[in-house]
Amino acid sequence: MLKNILNKKAEGYIDVCVGVVVFVMVLVISINIFSFITLKVEMDQIAEELIEASTYYGGFDTRFDICCEDMQDDYFDFDVSYGADSYFNATYERVQLGERMWVTVSKQTYVKGLGIFKIPVTVSVTRSGLSEKYWK
Repeated sequence: MLKNILNKKAEGYIDVCVGVVVFVMVLVISINIFSFITLKVEMDQIAEELIEASTYYGGFDTRFDICCEDMQDDYFDFDVSYGADSYFNATYERVQLGERMWVTVSKQTYVKGLGIFKIPVTVSVTRSGLSEKYWK
């Protein structure tokens, strides 16, 4: 390696420059992958807490909205979609005991470190559970 750097033909200099550029690009990609993994782990935790709250309360009412707002205050701004296979009362979004419910948490972010280029990436997590409340 030292022999290539000390070479007066400039071939070694070009090899070193290309090597540095490749190393920086690999570093940028690895940092992006690490940030996406960290984001997904946080979103897993958020989705798990939201589905736990909705299954405990047996629906998606104001208590679910309060829990969602608390999660946004604690973590970051994210989009939430939810639903159930069948509702006991669609007006109040109540789900009968044993029916499946699902919550999807998604966040749009960008690949960082590419200069003026912005590549959008959407990370989403879906969790499901069974309602634990019996409605009369």
